[in-house]
Amino acid sequence: MGTGAFTSVEAQRSVSVNTAGDANAYLGFSSDNDFVTNDNGDQLSIDLGGPGNGEGGLGFNRNAATVVPEVFRITNQGQDPVDVSLEYSGDGSVVEEVDDVGLDNSEGVYFEVSDDGGESTIYPGNYTTVDVAVVQKNGNSVSGGTLTINADKS
Repeated sequence: MGTGAFTSVEAQRSVSVNTAGDANAYLGFSSDNDFVTNDNGDQLSIDLGGPGNGEGGLGFNRNAATVVPEVFRITNQGQDPVDVSLEYSGDGSVVEEVDDVGLDNSEGVYFEVSDDGGESTIYPGNYTTVDVAVVQKNGNSVSGGTLTINADKS
């Protein structure tokens, strides 16, 4: 007795994917901080030891822990809440609170998703910021690394 069901189908459909630069993507990244450049809205780059600041400053203090609040903003420009977390592959790590980073920490760069201990739920139309601490010891340059931003639907 037949039910009109089938055992297999092969069909081809066209697929299009729209991409956008960091500023206009569903998960937007933006900044007006001097340590961040935005390649024409396409991709943010963080340079914590870049060229001078135009006021005579050339870098972070030696043998010091320096906190830089709100280095960049992560905005949910999608339709669903997302949980955001960070991973860092260089010297340093992701921490719950950059204000607690000091000279007792290893030399490196430390990142925090503001106000939520390393993980944050961002609702549509809202944002959070990323704070950074730089620990420099012994007059050496601090090695850079790669910051990965993860967002998963809540």
